[in-house]
Amino acid sequence: MTTKNCKSYICFGHEGKEVRKPLPSWLFFEEKMENLRDYFDRHASSWDEMLKYNDRTSELLEVVSWFGLAQGHWVLDVGTGTGILLPLIRQKIGPKGMLIGFDFSFKMLEKAKLRQCPGGKILINATVESLPFQFGIFDQIICFSALPHFPNKLKALLEMVRVLKSGGSLYIAHLKSVEELNEFHQHIGGPVAHDLLPHPERIRSLMMESGLFEIKIINQPEKFLAQGSKI
Repeated sequence: MTTKNCKSYICFGHEGKEVRKPLPSWLFFEEKMENLRDYFDRHASSWDEMLKYNDRTSELLEVVSWFGLAQGHWVLDVGTGTGILLPLIRQKIGPKGMLIGFDFSFKMLEKAKLRQCPGGKILINATVESLPFQFGIFDQIICFSALPHFPNKLKALLEMVRVLKSGGSLYIAHLKSVEELNEFHQHIGGPVAHDLLPHPERIRSLMMESGLFEIKIINQPEKFLAQGSKI
């Protein structure tokens, strides 16, 4: 039996006959994740310049002001990328706080490692669908410019809520509205072309389903913020 390379089907040649079967969903998921990881690894060295983060300090400071950060907080930055928010978060939580940056792109984390962050940071390379933390340890979880890239958004949110303390908050934030962000990703094309931020009401539904309450959503030009608390 021989196997042919097919993107959407597994093709088997047997006794002169070809049998086509749909690829199982887990293979699509794995292929999607590998394509995304490769995309972010390849662009890690120029990511901050590509998004002009170095010229947007005031905007990033405003983003961090949206979060309910306080001295001594334990904070998880999901999809930290090059760690652009880490020094700003550290300023809010002080030297006694715990700051962990988490990303599935090793090359992005290599850039984050080089970022100055007085007070320290911990960087972890893994996937959001299986966070390597015990139940209920973080005061705040921040998901900045990352949610569209998670193929299974509900599973990702469930994992984030699992490691969130009772009384803690989860923040989903972007420097663009839903409409602006989705247009931007479609314009970029490639593996992120279909990485879209759901409609605000769909996000509200996903957050509620993941176990969050007191959900607040702001969707306006150059700002998206969704906040939910764990009871």
